[in-house]
Order: sequence, then structure tokens, then C-alpha cells
Amino acid sequence: MKKRYLLGLVLLVVFQLSANAQSTPREFYLIKIYHCTTQNQLNRIDDYLEKTYLPFLHNNGISKVGVFAPIMNDTSADKRIFVWVPLKNLSQLDALDQVYEKLDPFGDDPLIHLDNKDSSLPYTRIESILTKAFKLQPQFEKSSNLVKSNNRVFEYRSYESPTEEMHLRKVNMFNEGQEIEIFKRLNFNAVFYSKALVGARTPNLIYMTSFNDMDDRNAHWDAFKKDPTWKKISAAKEYLKIVNRNETILMMAKAYADF
Repeated sequence: MKKRYLLGLVLLVVFQLSANAQSTPREFYLIKIYHCTTQNQLNRIDDYLEKTYLPFLHNNGISKVGVFAPIMNDTSADKRIFVWVPLKNLSQLDALDQVYEKLDPFGDDPLIHLDNKDSSLPYTRIESILTKAFKLQPQFEKSSNLVKSNNRVFEYRSYESPTEEMHLRKVNMFNEGQEIEIFKRLNFNAVFYSKALVGARTPNLIYMTSFNDMDDRNAHWDAFKKDPTWKKISAAKEYLKIVNRNETILMMAKAYADF
């Protein structure tokens, strides 16, 4: 009787998530990654993002923008800053591009001129990824149970699959397979879940969870690994060997951003 009750409860949660998702437009996420080699470059990008790029996005109807830096940036050769831009639709992305097209490349608009005074490059390169929200979390989570502090940890995960079919199985694992439901039940404070539409590492999916601190993060993953539903779906044959590269990046949010 108890097992039937729990099964019914799980099915009800999945049904409610699915019903809500069908009536809610799915967002798109632009992820821009600034690759740098020096601390001076990181400082320059921070200054640009805080004083120029984020105000530009805010003025163009995007009120919430995330900016994150990997915890290991100090010791990494490839130092990165992640900018996460939620879009209501692709028309917003086109509108932003139209603004850029009107800029004079020979002028001095700060939106495109990041050149340093000593003529050194402000970054090594910019990597851009466009993703689409999962159907069971069609919009990013705007509220959080986390205490806002400098100790917060944001975990960025990218799962690459060797084929489109295997990628779709991994997406299915999150949605119909109930992985999102597990994260929700265990209070992982997921910011977003998405599948990459355009990027250098497709096919893949990208999502981000958040925690009060590293101890909180580790405790959540310990609970996840022990979860009966996770043990069941992770052993299911339809979900075996569907990921060939998993990148996990632990990050801190920039104080000047919106998260």
C-alpha cells in the first residue's frame, strides 16, 4: 500500500510539472564564456560587464543576468568568466544583434571597444552557446531558498553525448526519467536546465544548481547518490553509456550581477 502511495505521488508530481510546462513558454539561454590568460584580463572583463554590458542588457529588457567565475580560476591557465543571459524568445537575441550591427566599428562605443591602454588584448576569445530550456522547467528559477552570501556555490554541468539519439535519451532521463523531480525533491535549487542548440560541443545539455556553500553542496550530492529513484534510473539499460564527456565547474557569482 505504501509503495503504491509513493508511486502515485511521484506520478502526480511529474504530471503537474508536465501540465505546467505545456502552458509556459520555454526560454532560451545565451551563455558567453570569456577565456582569459591573466588576472588583468579578468579584471578588465569584470569592469566591462559591470559598467557596460549588464546595463546594456538591462536597458534592452533583460532584467536578470548571471555572471560567474570558476573557483579554480586563480590556478587555471584558461581563466574564464561565464555570462548567462536568459531570453524569453529568439526575437530578443535578434534585437540585441541589431543593436550591435548599428554600432560604428571605427568609433569608440564601449560596448565593443574593450581594448587595453597598452594595446594588449582584453581576452583570448569569447565562446558562445545557445540553449533551450527543458520542457519540465521551461523558465529559470527566479526564487531561491539560499542565503545570499559570498559562500554560495553554483554548479555548472555539461553532459556531452556521442550521438543525437544518445543525447535525446539523456534529455529524456531528466524529464520523463524523473531526474529533475529528484533534484526538486532534494532541494538542489536548480537555476536552469537546458539543451544546447548551438555550440562547439554539441550534442549536449547544460544545467546549473546552487548551494549555500561547499559543505551544503557535498551533502546534497551524497543524498542524491543514495536516492532510490536515482539508483533505479541510473541502472536502467536505456540510460547506460549515453554520455561520453561530463564537465563539472564549481563557480561563485559576481557581486555586481543579478544572482
